[in-house]
Amino acid sequence: MLNGKQQKDSNNLSIKQSSFGLLTSGDETHLFTLTNNKNTQICITNYGGAIVSIYTPDNKGDLADIVLGYDSIKGYENDSDYLGAIVGRYAGRIKEGIVTLDKQIMTLSLNHENSQLHGGKQGLNKQLWQAETETSPEQVSLTLKHTSPDGHNGFTGEVQFCVKYTLNNNNEFTVEYFAHTNKTTIINLTQHSYFNLAGHDQGSILNHQVQLNADYYLPMNNQAYPTGKKLKVKNTPHDFTTLTSLSSVIDVSNEQIKIAKGYDNYWLVNASDAIETLNDYTAKIVEPISGRKLTLYTDQPSIILYTGNYLNANLDNKQKGKNGTIYQAQHGLCIEPQRAFDHSISSTSYKPFSTCFLKPEQPFYSKSVYVFDLIIPR
Repeated sequence: MLNGKQQKDSNNLSIKQSSFGLLTSGDETHLFTLTNNKNTQICITNYGGAIVSIYTPDNKGDLADIVLGYDSIKGYENDSDYLGAIVGRYAGRIKEGIVTLDKQIMTLSLNHENSQLHGGKQGLNKQLWQAETETSPEQVSLTLKHTSPDGHNGFTGEVQFCVKYTLNNNNEFTVEYFAHTNKTTIINLTQHSYFNLAGHDQGSILNHQVQLNADYYLPMNNQAYPTGKKLKVKNTPHDFTTLTSLSSVIDVSNEQIKIAKGYDNYWLVNASDAIETLNDYTAKIVEPISGRKLTLYTDQPSIILYTGNYLNANLDNKQKGKNGTIYQAQHGLCIEPQRAFDHSISSTSYKPFSTCFLKPEQPFYSKSVYVFDLIIPR
């Protein structure tokens, strides 16, 4: 632990800890600020593992915070949109909270209509994680740990979770996920930051350009569960095989976009060795005015592109984000690497939950790398 003091090395890499306020329980939370020599600064709280801010320069060298979030811990306690958080135990919807696990029925608590969403009430996004920091000449890291008890929200097994955030001077921001259980269970972890590369307070993200390394997507039914089909993206509004402006393809008459009020499907990532070489991207996001570019590399078999369709939708009194900003639908987008598909899928190609079983003898590991860059101005 840093005890409020900053650690630096000769390459201008640094990590700093400060207080982020008290939870209603009286527990103190902390904010960890990771900085590199390219003026990239990432702030993370140990409450929910949430990324609070990411400052990067635009083509003119001006810094802006490119993720949605809150100024204080109170905002994260009241948050219902998972802003910046680690999501789990199971990222996504589980219909009626029912899972068949080794021929046994696991009944999960419900927190979203007739389903469990993102691990249920008081999921990983509402936990206070234990924090450790590490510096080296090449990178700075924040490691967060949390133990989820057997039976929490209906999940079997005591699971020890660990998430490691690392920033280096190449503007590579790595997120690694670890988990170990004492009983067979299911797990699916992701990072749920909402990006707006123009700046968190700049409104609509529909001018952002998106490219996904995916030739197939999973259509959903009216309840937003995958239908069991796997469809080609070609000649559909879900085709992002080339860099495409969201505003040019988001077709409100399209059935899938109607259901989600925007984009919120799974895309199946084309097989690659992206995470080892950082040559074969998973997703690219470009904001053409600022010139900011985000490239994602991941070892996960699918991603969700979510265009923030329900931001602040469930609150009578709109919750204010950073600097008093009231975030609205499609003011931020999420790119969520995941490995599981909903249990309603009957396709023989994708066995239900088969990729998200967590067994005592097979610990969980996953890695994603977010690279911050600039497009060359014309």
